[in-house]
Amino acid sequence: MKSETKIPFFLINRYLLRGNKWKIVLIVFLMAIAFINLIFVSSLFSGIIKMSNDQIVNAYTGNIMITPENGKDFIEDADEKTEAIAAIDGVKAVSTQLTLPASLQYNNIKGNWSVLAINPDEEKNVTNVSQKMIEGEYLDADDEDGIIIGRQIAGGKDVEMDAFSFKNAQVGQIINLSLNGISKDYIIRGIFYTKFINTDQRAFISKKSLESLIPDVFMDKTNSIIIKTDNKVDERVIIEKIKNIFSANYYSWEDVAGLMTSVTKSFSSINVLLYIVGMLIAAITIFVVVYIDILSKRQQIGILRAIGIKPYLIDSLYVMQTVVYSCFGVLLGAAIYFAIIVPYFNAYPFQLPIGDAKLSINYVELIFRAETIIFVAIAAGLVPTIIITRMKLLDAIWGK
Repeated sequence: MKSETKIPFFLINRYLLRGNKWKIVLIVFLMAIAFINLIFVSSLFSGIIKMSNDQIVNAYTGNIMITPENGKDFIEDADEKTEAIAAIDGVKAVSTQLTLPASLQYNNIKGNWSVLAINPDEEKNVTNVSQKMIEGEYLDADDEDGIIIGRQIAGGKDVEMDAFSFKNAQVGQIINLSLNGISKDYIIRGIFYTKFINTDQRAFISKKSLESLIPDVFMDKTNSIIIKTDNKVDERVIIEKIKNIFSANYYSWEDVAGLMTSVTKSFSSINVLLYIVGMLIAAITIFVVVYIDILSKRQQIGILRAIGIKPYLIDSLYVMQTVVYSCFGVLLGAAIYFAIIVPYFNAYPFQLPIGDAKLSINYVELIFRAETIIFVAIAAGLVPTIIITRMKLLDAIWGK
């Protein structure tokens, strides 16, 4: 009995050593492609979801956003409160944003875009607007006459919201700002493009400019505090600590995500659907390859049966063969993926309207999909083997 169990190992060893090397390489390569197809699509959609979430945090809300209590227009004593927040463990930076009831006019075009008064030095530590300037320069804290605007406000060729924009406003040109019956001309210092449309429909002036425009009215007040936290810290923990300092409305970035949450859920659903389709394609591909390979060995299988080797041992031989194919295919696929595909897309991310997506690798999911390929290969190899080993002996020997 023990000697019988050695037969599949002996035969698989002889087959791998003396078989057609090019055929073996081709089958392993096809397994590798099937594996890459499964993990590439998953990594791409995971990358898009991660990019979408990062866009909300980095370009709009920070990790935490605080707004005034219900029934109030402002958070009072803003400087004192931001200092207290900044002292909390896990908080990396804090910025106050004062959204103004202002309108902007360029030439004969007028619109009510979001105009925010900020401390530029604080803001650049929380959001990435300062890093996304496509024209001109970022706002200076002492600049009383400058304004920076998003690409969707500036407008121009290929701008998504160009119909409602300033139709190609340029750096150095003049924009008129109207606030509480007061009007002032501002020079466009720069144009930014974060690829997050809510941010790209904003304009920023310095708080010093606001104080010179309307002294005392908005002194030490804000209607939004945004906070950047350490990635290792749970936002909810920070929020609970801030609640002990003052009362307001507190939101994590996920609470503010809104439409982007629906988008990421859609991508997750598509990812699952494509995984199922990819698995079916992999199963069919492997089945066809293994079936053709085994079909060409019908006479060998018939001879093995004729000399007394039991069908279950022959089944074991071809199951082992598919295991070898799939394991080497997964290893080759992983090598190609990590050595070529991932570095390439890190250097040249997918350019999407909502951001630049890189491949995001979930190693738990990667292992699961590797196991799936091996399982599918075993199932796909076992079915044709059982079919052929259950043929009439003479038909198998004669290759009918």
